[in-house]
Amino acid sequence: MIKEELINYLENQTAFLDLDNISEIFTSKIIGEQFNLKRNTVSHYLNQLNEQGSVIKINTRPVYFFHKNAFETQFYTLSKSIYHSLDELKEEQPLFQKKKDIFSFLIGSDASLARSIEQLKTALYYPENGLPVLLTGESGTGKSYMVKIVYHFCLANDLIKEDARMITLNCAQYANNPELLTSHLFGHVKGAFTGADEDHRGIFEEANGGILFLDEVHRLNAEGQEKLFTYLDQGIIYRMGETNNPRKVNTRLFFATTEDLNSVFLSTFIRRIPVQIELPPLEQRTQNERLEMIYDFLIKERSKIKKVLLVSSQVLHLLKTTPHQGNIGKLKNVVKVTVAKAFSEQKDANNIYITIYHLPPDLLAKAALKTNAAMEENIKIDETTSIESLSTKKNPEELRIIRTYERLLASFKKSGSNITVIGEDIKNEVENLFDFLIFETDREKKHELLLFMTQYVRDTLKQMETSYQIIFNGNSVYAVSYYLFQRSSVRWQPDDVEVQTLIKEFKQAVIQAYPMLFQYTERMLSIIKPRLDIEVFDMDLILLTLYFRQLGLSRESNFAKAIIVAHGYATASSIANVANRLLGKNIFESFDMPIDTTPQKIAEEIVDYTEKNDVSNGLVILVDMGSLKAIYEYFPQQLSVPVMIMNNITTPLAIAIGENIQKNMNLSEVAVHSFEDNQPDWKIIYPQKNKNKALLTTCFTGIGTATKISNLLEKSLPINSPLKVLPYDYQTLHDQKEKETVFSLYEVVGIVGTANPMIRDIPYLSLEELISGEGTLHLREWLMKSLDNEQAEQFNDRLIRNFSLEKVIDSVTILDTDKVMAEIELFMRILEELTGQKISNERKHALYVHVSCLIERLIRNVPIEIYSGNDIDEECREEQLVRIKEAFSVIEEDYSVKIPNSELKYIYDILFQKLDFSIVNEDF
Repeated sequence: MIKEELINYLENQTAFLDLDNISEIFTSKIIGEQFNLKRNTVSHYLNQLNEQGSVIKINTRPVYFFHKNAFETQFYTLSKSIYHSLDELKEEQPLFQKKKDIFSFLIGSDASLARSIEQLKTALYYPENGLPVLLTGESGTGKSYMVKIVYHFCLANDLIKEDARMITLNCAQYANNPELLTSHLFGHVKGAFTGADEDHRGIFEEANGGILFLDEVHRLNAEGQEKLFTYLDQGIIYRMGETNNPRKVNTRLFFATTEDLNSVFLSTFIRRIPVQIELPPLEQRTQNERLEMIYDFLIKERSKIKKVLLVSSQVLHLLKTTPHQGNIGKLKNVVKVTVAKAFSEQKDANNIYITIYHLPPDLLAKAALKTNAAMEENIKIDETTSIESLSTKKNPEELRIIRTYERLLASFKKSGSNITVIGEDIKNEVENLFDFLIFETDREKKHELLLFMTQYVRDTLKQMETSYQIIFNGNSVYAVSYYLFQRSSVRWQPDDVEVQTLIKEFKQAVIQAYPMLFQYTERMLSIIKPRLDIEVFDMDLILLTLYFRQLGLSRESNFAKAIIVAHGYATASSIANVANRLLGKNIFESFDMPIDTTPQKIAEEIVDYTEKNDVSNGLVILVDMGSLKAIYEYFPQQLSVPVMIMNNITTPLAIAIGENIQKNMNLSEVAVHSFEDNQPDWKIIYPQKNKNKALLTTCFTGIGTATKISNLLEKSLPINSPLKVLPYDYQTLHDQKEKETVFSLYEVVGIVGTANPMIRDIPYLSLEELISGEGTLHLREWLMKSLDNEQAEQFNDRLIRNFSLEKVIDSVTILDTDKVMAEIELFMRILEELTGQKISNERKHALYVHVSCLIERLIRNVPIEIYSGNDIDEECREEQLVRIKEAFSVIEEDYSVKIPNSELKYIYDILFQKLDFSIVNEDF
């Protein structure tokens, strides 16, 4: 019995706990004085409660005890029951804990009651004693309870003094006795009426500095309402029997009524109450709110009967969905009667099972249980159960999203705002969230809104794929849809300025790290937002960008864009539709033009299309008739992409062109191969003055490494840089020189790679110079015409970060960077010992990159079988190949691979051939 009294005492006191000013009322000494018990006895009981998990213990001097559930309700979830200091307890406070006040503990404070709470706070904080408030609503909606919450809020926020009172008057008691009401409200002086033997203070004066609550105020007749006018207008009262002695009082007035304001109140009375708040009936509260109320009532009943409650899903469903005439009050009584009946039948059992047979008959009579309705889960309620724990189980997706936000921001802050440091943490958080949304949420619950969102997201991603030539993973539709669907009910907008600043910093870091992915995400959400009526927040942009990054979102190809322009009602549309269906892909967009459309109008439509779509890989325009030159003359000079215009378009020609575009042919090849079977007139128009600038990357061992170098350079460029970075085959460049097509399509500013193809007037920069930092200045000089000063600085910073030796090796191979560098270092040291010669730094850099890729090729069993390098003295080379083979044996042994002779020759070329390295005498 005494333990129950102690736990109830701690529960009440912990609800008003101030962590920054701990009172000794939480010590065994003061608690013992409250209950007239010895301190040792109290300590004994409290330690037992601590072991049971009901009480948390702070091992300081003196020792403090708090009620665990009450603490977690007011502050945050705890991981244990014993703490060695208050600081240790405070360390568990989440980084982004939302600041709570007593209103936040109301069920529905962030939903159906949010507007009401906002109005109350407005009234309470108004200067000079606040504003009078009239609460309306049906009986049982919580009006009286809300005023009690207001009173505690005022105490907690120093709006009233600690000794201020709250006095409640039920006006029904004085409905037909206005004189008695006057005396009770305002007091009277001696002799004011028969029996007034002495002066008497009314409740206005008793509540001075506090709150006066007039319940059922509609029971006041017109005369009774008018008696309040003087205070409402001037803030003064007169005691009954005096007219020359006004008394100033500062009383906060609250009224409550269940009636219609226009039918029972004087308009002059209503006009004097500026804040009128209607509390919603139970049926207008959300289903989650009703369920939380049921949880709350069941938890309180369990604390009375001291038994574990096992409640069936049917009971929860019926309590939640059946109308309750008396609203919250009626629901509370129904729960009480239901538990009481179950308890009376099972009072000797440890667990009390509550089924539909324990519900009141009148509830079952009006219940409308649908067999196909979504049912709740069975629940168990014991001494550790809280509303939060039950609600979390009910809505795991919403909580998971919030926790992911918080953990991502916490990791970002801990890293010093450096995304690269926490790459693995970000990867795991994003993977876990979307795996949960895709694979662990209940897809049987086919919510109509979710189905609509999924279809629209699918259409949006298809549009994005067509416009940007990118490929989305098959699960992307479901992941984005499920995320947006669940996020639509998540209310997580931190008020804390520090957290808001951190989110902005995180967003900027994501933009800097993944500029193109962020652009795709931003575009996707901008398309989705108006159709789905969703509000987009920075955390949405951050999280979805990181998801697409994790997904490995890739460009579909380097396809040129293609459009069909034809005169007539649906000529272009028909050709495009047939061609796209036969090609199995939306290659063509169509423009149907009236017969009298001028070439200028056609050109304007095409220019508008280029502004809304990515045409950086070129544009194919198929027209039905008209002069090629006539259209092109109207293109603005700013159009700086290669354009191929072909007339006399037919469906077979469109299909042939579409097939060749999909084969990734350049525009010239598309025209030639399509013309062979269809013989149309064609002309390719290359921009003369405004060619797109391009930087080529190459590697003499193949296109794979060149592509990876290209990716690193692209990451270093500003988001909207017009410069293209193109990987190119070394042998093709070396053989074709300036005749290669790329030099007609682009203004090539330079070549970066592992070997110089020796092309006249095209500057070359070795990868080793970039890694060592010596080539950075040269590269900036190449790009100065394409970048302004600010962009150049950004490029320089990113270049330094992206082209460290470790970063380059990490980008070109999937192997463990540290291990592979150590292996290559050992290989070079052994080779130096075998040859008696030193390897220059430039050649070492080249070997690090080349050999790391070589090891990966050997592991994947895809070595370069045919050597296509320079022919030299085989006898001289063979002697060195033996030494290289011997030095490489350490790598062969560690990785269980064998190096073919063709690969040995490429290593020989790096060591001995003059590719682009400065040769130091007596060194390699």
